[in-house]
Amino acid sequence: MQTAPPRDLGNEPVSLAKLKEVVRRLLPPGSPTRSVIISEKDALPVPEALAKFEVFDRLLASELGP
Repeated sequence: MQTAPPRDLGNEPVSLAKLKEVVRRLLPPGSPTRSVIISEKDALPVPEALAKFEVFDRLLASELGP
């Protein structure tokens, strides 16, 4: 049985659709955090998404609390 070669996930896009959906539901329209996240492209390369998720996490924690 042959196994598939490992994929390089660094070039796979990461969808922000679900995150944007949650942000629209939880944050008010005037929220700067909401504006920043909603303004992002709908899909990002893995390295870029990881870097931005770290920032998004901090912004959401400061706005929504622990």
